Amino acid sequence: MSVSIKGVDKSAFRNLKAEAVRRGVRVGEAATEAFRMWIASKKQSKARDGERMARAARDMDDLRAEFKAKWSGVEEIRKWRELRK
Repeated sequence: MSVSIKGVDKSAFRNLKAEAVRRGVRVGEAATEAFRMWIASKKQSKARDGERMARAARDMDDLRAEFKAKWSGVEEIRKWRELRK
């Protein structure tokens, strides 16, 4: 199949082409692998983010039940942001 893609960064394409030559594969094969890897990474990150969100929600619910008067949602969000860094 022949495909034309507009707006590809020249440097990125050159690097892809050079790596394909080094590995002895066609540029199309290398691009196909890159497309598949990109899609797989996006699917994995969505699944992980969903798990993190569910865990955060459970943690916040636990904190609310345990420390109704003492617990601060603002402080909890700040802790989660620090953990992401």
